[in-house]
Amino acid sequence: MQNQKNNPEDIVEVINGRTITYKDDTHAYYVDGIQVPSVTQIVSAILPSPYQGIETQVLKQAADRGIALHKEIEDYEISGIEGQSIEFHHYKQMKRRYGIRPLHNEKLIIIERDNQVICAGRLDMIVQLEQMSGLGVSDIKRTYRIHQEHLKLQLNLYRIGYMQSYHEQIDFLVCLHLRKFVYDLIFVPIDEAYAYQALEQFYQLEKK
Repeated sequence: MQNQKNNPEDIVEVINGRTITYKDDTHAYYVDGIQVPSVTQIVSAILPSPYQGIETQVLKQAADRGIALHKEIEDYEISGIEGQSIEFHHYKQMKRRYGIRPLHNEKLIIIERDNQVICAGRLDMIVQLEQMSGLGVSDIKRTYRIHQEHLKLQLNLYRIGYMQSYHEQIDFLVCLHLRKFVYDLIFVPIDEAYAYQALEQFYQLEKK
């Protein structure tokens, strides 16, 4: 893995005595200066891409719009800055309808195996819901279609990572689907065995 080069814009957090750095320009994660795979990379390695055959430029435009929506929501939750997109306004409606209470935004996590970090990630939100007890991991999706298996693996990995990193129980997983006039709350099943199986499969692939 590559060694880390310092950048004043890096996001840095100490988790379980390890220094975690996220470089937004390259979407790369470093643990104590050494690059590690991301949760997204693990999902991509285990499950087939749902975007095969789609032009690169189309994918980039969609990704940029998704990043912009995440930024609007983060700015609103941290600083109270109002966003302008229709998806942002639907996000506020969903907050009222479902009693969504974000507790943390864009939280770094790591997943360890045998005292070694397997991967790192940055989850969208830790939330409370009016209809649910406990804490949940929430992911914001602006994609046209929700790919259920990819979402299930991603959120279950985030759940394991958050519980390992911050020693708090995660009781539910939820996706906020926001795309133009579509806005929906999608609950995702907790399946630790599925996530650990994927981690082991990825670990064996990395050893080859």
